[in-house]
Amino acid sequence: MGSKQSKRSSKIGKESSAVAPAPTYFPNTEGHYNSFEDSSGSTLPQQGISRTASQAFRAGSSEAVQAVLTRVEALAQKRVRDGFSEFNFSLGVLNCFLVTFTFCAYPQHFWILFLAESCVLFPLKIVTLSRTKPLNNVLYLLDYCWVTNMAGTIFMFLILFSGDSLPESFREQFFLAAYGSAIGPLFASNIAFSFIAIIFHDVHAMASVFIHLFPSLLFFNLRWKSEEVHNAWSNVFHLQHDIDFWPSGSFTGNVFSNSLLTYLAWYIPYFTWQYFVGIDLPRKNRHKKLPNGDSAPALYDTVFHSTLRDGKCVVLGKLFWKRSMEDSKKQVADNDFELRDFFAYMAMHLTAAVLAICCLAYPCYLSPYVHGTSIVLLLVVCTWRGAKRYTYYSTKMYSSVIRKHFAKDIEDATLEAGAAVP
Repeated sequence: MGSKQSKRSSKIGKESSAVAPAPTYFPNTEGHYNSFEDSSGSTLPQQGISRTASQAFRAGSSEAVQAVLTRVEALAQKRVRDGFSEFNFSLGVLNCFLVTFTFCAYPQHFWILFLAESCVLFPLKIVTLSRTKPLNNVLYLLDYCWVTNMAGTIFMFLILFSGDSLPESFREQFFLAAYGSAIGPLFASNIAFSFIAIIFHDVHAMASVFIHLFPSLLFFNLRWKSEEVHNAWSNVFHLQHDIDFWPSGSFTGNVFSNSLLTYLAWYIPYFTWQYFVGIDLPRKNRHKKLPNGDSAPALYDTVFHSTLRDGKCVVLGKLFWKRSMEDSKKQVADNDFELRDFFAYMAMHLTAAVLAICCLAYPCYLSPYVHGTSIVLLLVVCTWRGAKRYTYYSTKMYSSVIRKHFAKDIEDATLEAGAAVP
């Protein structure tokens, strides 16, 4: 009897060990694994149980998987809210076809498309920038590229509706200033700034392409197809005057001087505003105080702060000031940059603008082949940047976000797995 009972107990023990499933681990709200469930679904206490976070990952926690899926879905919804849709993508591609066709087949009418696109993209850009969080980016519109484009568009409408009432001298001076700005600083920005990329669905990106690349396309036709434009729109464009690039006699009345003066007309007011007002706006601990003595809240961002946050603060500190990496990173975190960083930034901005006029605008002024080749090359660059962005969207975006969001859990699991190895 005792022998049979012993055999039965042994048999039951073997069956239990053969069919018992591996336990399932669940993370708590901090992402650490404190309890698990048995095959019946009841939660067992962690007392006396030895396991690691890496084992929990291998066990495939349903809550962890759900957290990943929730994060991925949130990211996908954000992309849709930002305009990532079939409609916007198709519209962006078709618009590129329209621009190419009009530029090549109807150069005399390209300026109409320029004005039409500006009437659509400028308001959309303003709305997009004003809705950004946590800092409002609407003050980005005070940057040189946006001010120049908006002012140029307003002047073009003025010329369009004024007929022959505008003095010929005004028309000529405006054309020289706009021409140098379009093929100089604006055109060169396509080389300098990696965010200028052809991303068909993204209004924000396409507006950046528009203000930096379209003016050069427009003035290619106004300069090298001037006869066709004048014949079609003689009451709007008077393009029969001579164009000198360098000063001869008087300082004004040439491409270099007029475009430089246009730049300085933006530079001096912007420098003054940024020094007295703008540099304090995004600070974490603002110098401006409320009536109760507290620091005013940071509500607005500027292009200067955005540029320095994008690695330029570290570069300036290392090259010029011998500033430690930790100090530079703290300034980035607080949006609180030194005045010497601001002075260096504005000095480099001015230098780059003058170099763009001399080194890029002048060759484009000399030859339609240089101008046309430059347009093609920069179109290739902007297209390549856009292709890289779409590659990121389709191959790396979700994994990067998941790794960033769950970095602590992954690090803990890796460390514990390493410690478990004898």
